Amino acid sequence: MEHSNSVIRKRRVLAQQNMVTALCLACMVFTVSWSVFAAVAEGRKPAVVTEVDKNASSKAEESSVAEEPSSEEESSEEESSSFAPYYTEDTHPYAVPTDTADDLSDAVFIGDSRTVGMMNSTDKPQATFLCAVGLNIDTVLESSDIAQGDGTVGTLQQALSQRQFGRVYISFGTNEMGWPYVDTFEEHYTNMVQTIQSYQPNAEIYLIGILPLAQSQDYDGDAVNNENARTFTASIEKVAGELGVHYLDCSAAVADENGYLPEEASPDGIHMTADYCLYWQNFIIDNT
Repeated sequence: MEHSNSVIRKRRVLAQQNMVTALCLACMVFTVSWSVFAAVAEGRKPAVVTEVDKNASSKAEESSVAEEPSSEEESSEEESSSFAPYYTEDTHPYAVPTDTADDLSDAVFIGDSRTVGMMNSTDKPQATFLCAVGLNIDTVLESSDIAQGDGTVGTLQQALSQRQFGRVYISFGTNEMGWPYVDTFEEHYTNMVQTIQSYQPNAEIYLIGILPLAQSQDYDGDAVNNENARTFTASIEKVAGELGVHYLDCSAAVADENGYLPEEASPDGIHMTADYCLYWQNFIIDNT
């Protein structure tokens, strides 16, 4: 009987031990599972917040870009607008002269390379051109390389003695901007005009102010710049007043809204394309 009771007690103890072991294992499994869950949940939480913040930031940046262009875009827009043509060939006010009947057959143009540009671009073949590249008021009365209008070259005096003109247009000053003394410029200019008057006493004489230069020409640091152009143009106007001849400012024919020769109007900032030479010519027709 005692043996039987002893076996029963052992069985009870073993059962209790197994139950405790099972409970311990269950607790361990629960603890581990909870830890894993908590870790995963904790790991996901900041990832979600970061994505939301990133999206919000991205949307804010997109909104900012939509409302305000970047500095690079602004610079690109400013550059393109700076070099956009002020006028097109169709909209330029001097693309066609108002007085289409004026063929310039009674006119002579005397000048330097800018006048040569007009001669090469003119649609008025009846006009006479006495001009040469590099010519200036100091050499014009001495040079024998002046185009005579008939394919030959010679002196200015020779050409002026051949016929009488109704209008004389004189355009100098670009090659003289490096001269150190304005009064010397005025003396030579006066002498030239008086010589021309002696050969063409009945002609209407027009002294043309120096046409503007491109802004890029100012940046070159050369003496041929817009400040000097204004200075020497003032002397031309002064000489015109003293001699009783006409002064003609043709800047409106070729200048942009800022007073410069447009960049697209000149290959070198000084000399003009054929279109702009014609605008200059048409301005002269409409204003004299």
